[in-house]
Amino acid sequence: MKILIIEDEDHAASHLRTLLGACTDEADVVGVIDSIEEAVRVLATGPPLDLIFLDIYLADGIAFEIFEQMSIDTPIIFTTAYDNYAIQAFDVNSIDYLLKPIRKDALQKALAKFNRLEQHRRHGVDSRILDHLASLLRESPNYQKSFLISYGDRLLPVLADDFAYFEIKNGVVRGVTFENKHFIMDETLQELEDQLNPTMFYRANRQVIVNYRAIVEVTYYFNGRLLVGVKPPSENKVLISKARASAFKNWIRGR
Repeated sequence: MKILIIEDEDHAASHLRTLLGACTDEADVVGVIDSIEEAVRVLATGPPLDLIFLDIYLADGIAFEIFEQMSIDTPIIFTTAYDNYAIQAFDVNSIDYLLKPIRKDALQKALAKFNRLEQHRRHGVDSRILDHLASLLRESPNYQKSFLISYGDRLLPVLADDFAYFEIKNGVVRGVTFENKHFIMDETLQELEDQLNPTMFYRANRQVIVNYRAIVEVTYYFNGRLLVGVKPPSENKVLISKARASAFKNWIRGR
Protein backbone atom coordinates (compact mmCIF):
# COMPACT_ATOMS: atom_id res chain seq x y z
CA MET A 1 0.00 0.00 0.00
CA LYS A 2 1.73 3.15 -1.26
CA ILE A 3 1.13 6.01 1.16
CA LEU A 4 2.02 9.71 0.95
CA ILE A 5 2.02 11.86 4.11
CA ILE A 6 1.43 15.58 3.64
CA GLU A 7 2.22 17.14 7.02
CA ASP A 8 4.27 20.19 8.08
CA GLU A 9 4.97 19.12 11.67
CA ASP A 10 7.90 16.73 11.88
CA HIS A 11 6.81 15.13 15.15
CA ALA A 12 3.29 14.56 13.81
CA ALA A 13 4.63 12.92 10.63
CA SER A 14 6.98 10.74 12.67
CA HIS A 15 4.16 9.77 15.02
CA LEU A 16 1.94 8.81 12.08
CA ARG A 17 4.73 6.71 10.52
CA THR A 18 5.16 4.83 13.78
CA LEU A 19 1.43 4.23 14.15
CA LEU A 20 1.14 2.99 10.57
CA GLY A 21 3.94 0.51 11.17
CA ALA A 22 2.16 -0.71 14.29
CA CYS A 23 -1.21 -1.03 12.54
CA THR A 24 -0.26 -2.79 9.31
CA ASP A 25 2.65 -4.53 7.61
CA GLU A 26 1.40 -3.32 4.23
CA ALA A 27 2.10 0.39 4.71
CA ASP A 28 4.83 1.74 2.43
CA VAL A 29 5.31 5.46 3.09
CA VAL A 30 6.79 6.77 -0.17
CA GLY A 31 7.35 10.28 1.15
CA VAL A 32 6.57 13.05 3.59
CA ILE A 33 6.04 16.58 2.26
CA ASP A 34 5.04 19.75 4.07
CA SER A 35 3.70 22.28 1.57
CA ILE A 36 0.95 22.86 -0.97
CA GLU A 37 3.49 23.69 -3.69
CA GLU A 38 5.38 20.41 -3.24
CA ALA A 39 2.16 18.43 -2.89
CA VAL A 40 0.91 19.66 -6.26
CA ARG A 41 4.23 18.79 -7.88
CA VAL A 42 4.48 15.32 -6.35
CA LEU A 43 0.85 14.41 -7.00
CA ALA A 44 1.14 15.54 -10.61
CA THR A 45 4.41 13.78 -11.42
CA GLY A 46 5.03 11.21 -8.71
CA PRO A 47 4.30 7.47 -8.61
CA PRO A 48 0.76 6.07 -8.23
CA LEU A 49 -0.54 6.17 -4.66
CA ASP A 50 -3.06 4.09 -2.76
CA LEU A 51 -3.70 6.48 0.12
CA ILE A 52 -2.86 10.04 1.21
CA PHE A 53 -2.73 11.33 4.78
CA LEU A 54 -3.29 15.10 4.63
CA ASP A 55 -3.08 17.80 7.29
CA ILE A 56 -5.31 20.90 6.95
CA TYR A 57 -2.78 23.66 7.71
CA LEU A 58 0.48 23.28 5.79
CA ALA A 59 3.63 25.35 5.61
CA ASP A 60 2.29 27.62 2.84
CA GLY A 61 -1.47 27.58 3.29
CA ILE A 62 -4.63 25.52 3.72
CA ALA A 63 -4.65 22.05 2.17
CA PHE A 64 -7.88 22.63 0.25
CA GLU A 65 -5.90 24.92 -2.06
CA ILE A 66 -4.38 21.75 -3.53
CA PHE A 67 -7.77 20.71 -4.87
CA GLU A 68 -8.25 24.11 -6.48
CA GLN A 69 -5.20 23.39 -8.64
CA MET A 70 -5.74 19.75 -9.53
CA SER A 71 -8.08 16.78 -9.35
CA ILE A 72 -7.11 13.95 -6.98
CA ASP A 73 -8.65 10.50 -7.24
CA THR A 74 -6.56 8.89 -4.50
CA PRO A 75 -8.46 8.29 -1.23
CA ILE A 76 -7.54 10.79 1.49
CA ILE A 77 -7.53 10.57 5.27
CA PHE A 78 -7.28 14.00 6.90
CA THR A 79 -5.11 14.21 10.03
CA THR A 80 -5.62 17.52 11.76
CA ALA A 81 -6.32 19.36 14.99
CA TYR A 82 -9.29 21.15 13.42
CA ASP A 83 -12.69 19.47 13.34
CA ASN A 84 -14.54 22.37 11.68
CA TYR A 85 -13.43 21.26 8.18
CA ALA A 86 -14.90 17.77 8.41
CA ILE A 87 -17.86 18.28 6.08
CA GLN A 88 -15.75 20.20 3.56
CA ALA A 89 -13.27 17.32 3.58
CA PHE A 90 -15.88 14.93 2.19
CA ASP A 91 -16.13 17.09 -0.92
CA VAL A 92 -12.53 16.27 -1.86
CA ASN A 93 -12.39 12.48 -1.84
CA SER A 94 -11.86 12.10 1.91
CA ILE A 95 -12.74 8.77 3.50
CA ASP A 96 -11.99 9.72 7.10
CA TYR A 97 -11.01 12.62 9.34
CA LEU A 98 -8.70 11.94 12.29
CA LEU A 99 -8.20 14.53 15.01
CA LYS A 100 -4.76 15.00 16.53
CA PRO A 101 -3.30 13.56 18.60
CA ILE A 102 -4.00 10.49 16.49
CA ARG A 103 -4.74 7.35 18.47
CA LYS A 104 -3.79 3.88 17.30
CA ASP A 105 -7.35 2.58 17.56
CA ALA A 106 -8.70 5.49 15.50
CA LEU A 107 -6.07 4.91 12.81
CA GLN A 108 -6.88 1.19 12.73
CA LYS A 109 -10.55 1.98 12.16
CA ALA A 110 -9.65 4.45 9.40
CA LEU A 111 -7.48 1.88 7.64
CA ALA A 112 -10.26 -0.68 7.97
CA LYS A 113 -12.63 1.79 6.29
CA PHE A 114 -10.09 2.31 3.54
CA ASN A 115 -9.81 -1.43 2.94
CA ARG A 116 -13.58 -1.85 2.82
CA LEU A 117 -14.06 1.10 0.49
CA GLU A 118 -11.21 -0.05 -1.71
CA GLN A 119 -13.02 -3.32 -2.26
CA HIS A 120 -16.15 -1.43 -3.24
CA ARG A 121 -14.19 0.94 -5.50
CA ARG A 122 -13.53 -1.94 -7.87
CA HIS A 123 -17.28 -2.30 -8.39
CA GLY A 124 -18.44 1.22 -7.52
CA VAL A 125 -18.46 3.07 -4.21
CA ASP A 126 -21.02 2.00 -1.62
CA SER A 127 -22.79 5.29 -0.99
CA ARG A 128 -24.30 3.97 2.26
CA ILE A 129 -20.84 3.85 3.87
CA LEU A 130 -20.04 7.42 2.87
CA ASP A 131 -23.45 8.64 4.03
CA HIS A 132 -22.87 6.97 7.39
CA LEU A 133 -19.45 8.59 7.79
CA ALA A 134 -20.86 12.00 6.87
CA SER A 135 -23.66 11.65 9.43
CA LEU A 136 -21.14 10.82 12.15
CA LEU A 137 -19.08 13.88 11.30
CA ARG A 138 -22.11 16.15 11.39
CA GLU A 139 -22.46 15.25 15.06
CA SER A 140 -19.05 16.86 15.81
CA PRO A 141 -19.17 19.95 18.05
CA ASN A 142 -19.83 23.12 16.09
CA TYR A 143 -17.17 25.45 17.45
CA GLN A 144 -17.20 29.17 16.78
CA LYS A 145 -15.46 29.96 13.50
CA SER A 146 -15.74 33.77 13.52
CA PHE A 147 -16.97 36.70 15.57
CA LEU A 148 -18.84 39.84 14.50
CA ILE A 149 -17.05 42.63 16.36
CA SER A 150 -18.46 46.09 17.06
CA TYR A 151 -15.76 48.56 16.04
CA GLY A 152 -16.81 52.20 16.10
CA ASP A 153 -19.82 52.48 13.80
CA ARG A 154 -18.92 49.25 11.98
CA LEU A 155 -19.29 45.52 12.46
CA LEU A 156 -16.15 43.58 11.58
CA PRO A 157 -16.06 39.81 10.97
CA VAL A 158 -12.93 38.32 12.57
CA LEU A 159 -11.99 34.65 12.33
CA ALA A 160 -11.58 32.87 15.65
CA ASP A 161 -8.22 31.52 14.48
CA ASP A 162 -6.99 35.10 13.98
CA PHE A 163 -7.09 35.74 17.73
CA ALA A 164 -3.83 35.09 19.58
CA TYR A 165 -5.55 35.26 22.96
CA PHE A 166 -8.52 36.63 24.86
CA GLU A 167 -7.98 38.39 28.17
CA ILE A 168 -9.75 40.43 30.81
CA LYS A 169 -8.39 43.97 30.94
CA ASN A 170 -9.85 46.43 33.48
CA GLY A 171 -12.88 44.20 33.87
CA VAL A 172 -13.52 44.03 30.11
CA VAL A 173 -12.97 40.99 27.87
CA ARG A 174 -10.90 41.81 24.81
CA GLY A 175 -9.52 39.74 21.98
CA VAL A 176 -5.98 40.35 20.74
CA THR A 177 -5.22 39.25 17.18
CA PHE A 178 -1.91 38.06 15.79
CA GLU A 179 -1.64 41.50 14.16
CA ASN A 180 -1.86 42.97 17.68
CA LYS A 181 -5.28 44.50 17.12
CA HIS A 182 -7.43 44.75 20.22
CA PHE A 183 -11.20 44.21 20.09
CA ILE A 184 -13.78 44.44 22.87
CA MET A 185 -15.75 41.20 23.00
CA ASP A 186 -19.46 40.85 23.80
CA GLU A 187 -18.92 37.40 25.31
CA THR A 188 -17.64 36.57 28.78
CA LEU A 189 -14.43 34.56 29.05
CA GLN A 190 -16.48 31.53 30.11
CA GLU A 191 -18.71 31.87 27.03
CA LEU A 192 -15.62 32.10 24.83
CA GLU A 193 -14.15 28.99 26.43
CA ASP A 194 -17.35 27.09 25.64
CA GLN A 195 -17.43 28.32 22.04
CA LEU A 196 -13.79 27.91 21.01
CA ASN A 197 -12.14 24.72 19.76
CA PRO A 198 -10.28 23.26 22.78
CA THR A 199 -7.63 21.70 20.54
CA MET A 200 -6.52 25.24 19.60
CA PHE A 201 -7.52 27.40 22.58
CA TYR A 202 -6.66 26.82 26.24
CA ARG A 203 -8.04 28.51 29.35
CA ALA A 204 -4.77 29.42 31.01
CA ASN A 205 -6.36 31.02 34.07
CA ARG A 206 -9.31 33.19 35.06
CA GLN A 207 -8.05 36.07 32.96
CA VAL A 208 -6.70 34.51 29.75
CA ILE A 209 -7.58 32.07 26.96
CA VAL A 210 -4.59 31.48 24.69
CA ASN A 211 -4.31 30.22 21.11
CA TYR A 212 -1.75 27.44 20.70
CA ARG A 213 -0.20 29.26 17.73
CA ALA A 214 0.47 32.30 19.91
CA ILE A 215 2.68 30.39 22.35
CA VAL A 216 6.39 31.03 21.75
CA GLU A 217 7.81 29.55 24.95
CA VAL A 218 6.90 28.05 28.32
CA THR A 219 9.17 28.56 31.33
CA TYR A 220 9.06 27.50 34.94
CA TYR A 221 7.88 30.20 37.35
CA PHE A 222 7.59 30.54 41.12
CA ASN A 223 5.78 27.95 43.25
CA GLY A 224 5.50 25.34 40.52
CA ARG A 225 3.66 27.61 38.10
CA LEU A 226 4.38 27.98 34.38
CA LEU A 227 4.93 31.25 32.56
CA VAL A 228 3.65 31.23 28.98
CA GLY A 229 5.31 33.56 26.50
CA VAL A 230 2.93 34.71 23.77
CA LYS A 231 3.19 36.70 20.57
CA PRO A 232 2.13 39.43 20.38
CA PRO A 233 3.22 39.99 24.00
CA SER A 234 0.49 40.39 26.61
CA GLU A 235 0.52 43.29 29.05
CA ASN A 236 -0.16 40.75 31.81
CA LYS A 237 1.79 37.61 32.67
CA VAL A 238 0.12 34.49 31.28
CA LEU A 239 0.51 32.06 34.17
CA ILE A 240 -0.54 28.44 34.57
CA SER A 241 -1.14 27.37 38.17
CA LYS A 242 0.75 24.46 39.68
CA ALA A 243 -2.50 22.48 39.84
CA ARG A 244 -3.12 22.93 36.10
CA ALA A 245 0.50 22.68 34.91
CA SER A 246 0.32 18.96 34.16
CA ALA A 247 -2.92 19.29 32.16
CA PHE A 248 -1.47 22.22 30.22
CA LYS A 249 1.68 20.29 29.31
CA ASN A 250 -0.43 17.34 28.19
CA TRP A 251 -2.45 19.72 25.99
CA ILE A 252 0.76 21.04 24.45
CA ARG A 253 2.08 17.52 23.83
CA GLY A 254 -1.23 16.48 22.33
CA ARG A 255 -0.91 19.07 19.62
